[in-house]
Amino acid sequence: MLDLTQELHRPRHDAGWMVKVAIGTVFSLTILKWYLFPLACFAAGYVYRVFAARFKGEGEGKLPEWHDWKELFVTGLIFLLITIGYYLVPAFSFSLSESILMGGLLAKLVGLVFLAVSALLFVGSLFFLPMGIAQYTRHEQISSAFAVREIWDKIMNIGDDYFKITLLSALAIVALYVIRHIPVLGAPLGALFGFYASLVFASLFGQLCRKAYAQETPTPSAESAESES
Repeated sequence: MLDLTQELHRPRHDAGWMVKVAIGTVFSLTILKWYLFPLACFAAGYVYRVFAARFKGEGEGKLPEWHDWKELFVTGLIFLLITIGYYLVPAFSFSLSESILMGGLLAKLVGLVFLAVSALLFVGSLFFLPMGIAQYTRHEQISSAFAVREIWDKIMNIGDDYFKITLLSALAIVALYVIRHIPVLGAPLGALFGFYASLVFASLFGQLCRKAYAQETPTPSAESAESES
């Protein structure tokens, strides 16, 4: 199991962490407005950069720099598109359940069923998304991020740790939702908390996903090659 206390403080090990987090917080604020979506890609790209570094076993104890803006934007856009791809069906189901709940008694009962299904779909998306991002990082193909069977096999390589970190990320999302509803200061505090938490979980999931690939069962050809050597 990873040291959660150490990971929680990891971003602050960087001497310039306050400036780097402040920049990310400003970019994160733009995600609240759809027409500022391009700017949100920079924050997403930075979070992905942290994930990719930890997945590849790099960047120990230091946050990446805010540079190579084109690469930040492109990887951030891909990261957000994969995320949207995962949450599109749950979001549609939730929207449908809200519409149904506005009807009569029978409609409300059906709406509650759709609401429960939506919640399960959201949890499922949250569960598969990090390893899906790892798949994309490994193969550099967006389609690989949705290879559910392979993603499941990788998750089973690490088991409990992945489940625990996913649960913690769900609790962080709930906390973020509560913070954003604080009068006046909700938006900036939510952006700060959300970006910092994203850095922590990007590091955690990056390490876990790297461990999942490291624990892959060798193929028969690989085993025979090792025995021959």
